[in-house]
Amino acid sequence: MAYITLPTFVGYSTSSGPSRSSFVRRWRRQYEDPARGGFNFYLRAANAIRAGRVSGQDREVMRALVENADERTRPHYAEIANGWLRYLGRRDLRLAEVGRSRWRLGALEVGINPHLGLRKGDGPVHVTWLYFKEEPLSRDAAQMVLWLLEQTMDELRPGGRPLVVDVRRAKEFALSPRDRDKVKPWVRSEASAFMSLWEAAA
Repeated sequence: MAYITLPTFVGYSTSSGPSRSSFVRRWRRQYEDPARGGFNFYLRAANAIRAGRVSGQDREVMRALVENADERTRPHYAEIANGWLRYLGRRDLRLAEVGRSRWRLGALEVGINPHLGLRKGDGPVHVTWLYFKEEPLSRDAAQMVLWLLEQTMDELRPGGRPLVVDVRRAKEFALSPRDRDKVKPWVRSEASAFMSLWEAAA
């Protein structure tokens, strides 16, 4: 059995060529030796976004995130803070609780841990996954995340809707019925290919 996080699966899907096998090999080594796990560069940003929504002081919390960052992280956190505030704009977004789940295909388990539950006005809760990286999130990668959120929605938030936000670019993605039919076989094939490389890395 192999267990990876959703960001790891997205990172794999956006890699290509020989870098794919190197990517999987690195994550297998980390899986087998958790002490080698890397620092979660964006955890502080995710926590700040949640804290801002809880307190209703998003601008102040984002400012503190940037001001308290070191020289290496400050430019990244500044882009994230600016993007998140642009995304919020005048949207009426209230926090809602969401759970966690795992999506399984054969011997692969992908941890599905959304960052937020956001309710827009009186509408349904959007189970939201935030993307923080410097490289723009591709539409294909966003569709993968949306599909996986949808597959585990009964555990995450019954009746919820999946949502992905590329924070730096203040851009959101949603899944259409037409996309859903195309994404399913692709995600399953990516999972199978990942396991082939995982077993080869043993």
